[in-house]
Amino acid sequence: MSETNLILGVAGMPPQSAGNCRQELLPVPNGEFRKSINGDLLYLENNERKRYRSVISCKDINSPPVDGIWIGTQLTVGCIQNLWQTIDSGKRQIHLIRPPVSGSVCVINDRGEAVRFVLEDDDVKLSETFEEKVFVCFRPWLITRVVDFSLETNEWGMSGGWKLVLEEV
Repeated sequence: MSETNLILGVAGMPPQSAGNCRQELLPVPNGEFRKSINGDLLYLENNERKRYRSVISCKDINSPPVDGIWIGTQLTVGCIQNLWQTIDSGKRQIHLIRPPVSGSVCVINDRGEAVRFVLEDDDVKLSETFEEKVFVCFRPWLITRVVDFSLETNEWGMSGGWKLVLEEV
């Protein structure tokens, strides 16, 4: 049994190096705020480029292998953080905004009941049309670069930890 659902594109994780992991996904700014001549706050952005920054931290006994991780290294990550998307009423499919980790897709209606679906590539196709919104939950794969990382050890407490800061390419 794995200690975590986190998947890092390195040669595996040593035992007791990935327990109690946390992941935070933050949007990477792709525009800037400006005030109009009337004082209204505007956000000028490039809608084509929506990327995430991922901060992963773990408190365990060991740290992950750093021989495959260095600043600037490209790293594929199977996230532990879920993303949600909405299928509007009357629609039967949606294209996921990121590829899903295998087995992580879940579809529910607004009452929290499971909805039957088929996953084809990155498209979720419902078995029937619904009059209400339907929600799709999944863990995404992100292709990232390492921005920063740190390792820590508490010698007498026999514990350690690590932190990995990544940005989607």
